[in-house]
Amino acid sequence: MACPRCGALLRPSLVRGEGPWNQRWRAGLADDRQHIPFDNLEADVLTPDGTVVELQYGYLSRQDIRERQLVYPSMVWLFCAVDAHRKGRLGLRIEPGQPLVNFKWVQPRETLDACTRPVFLDLGPSAQAGNRHLILKITRKHDQPGHALTGRGLLYTADVFHDWMAHGTALTEWICGQDDLANTSTTDAA
Repeated sequence: MACPRCGALLRPSLVRGEGPWNQRWRAGLADDRQHIPFDNLEADVLTPDGTVVELQYGYLSRQDIRERQLVYPSMVWLFCAVDAHRKGRLGLRIEPGQPLVNFKWVQPRETLDACTRPVFLDLGPSAQAGNRHLILKITRKHDQPGHALTGRGLLYTADVFHDWMAHGTALTEWICGQDDLANTSTTDAA
């Protein structure tokens, strides 16, 4: 099957022991954009503009994070935070019409502090935004006593993020409208 936008050959992801979360993010990406060798590492995804996207579902040590950040010239992290958001451990404070949101993550991933490159969190379908599948880009973070992380960030839809990975289209923020918050549950974030 070919991509209707660019004609690239599309196949299911190259499984290689990956779980469904990684496979869903790779679905629809051209073969030459996946599993790219860099020195002794293999980048998960290479965007058309040359940015490596590391898809991280499970634990990754601080040393492994540092190694990837040294090897890849341009990269971002996409961490799975679906479970934390769904269970209310990662909450958002969304203000209609404002691009920045506040977040609070109780019991966050322990190794996020090792990330010096941009960090995106896959929140999955968010009850706080009409069940849109959202991605949070952390723009500012603060460790809090008691194993909590607070900060600010920008939201993107999963479709926009995937289109950026596959086609290099602009990452445009999702800005909540008043209607988006109607009939949704809210979890306050600091």
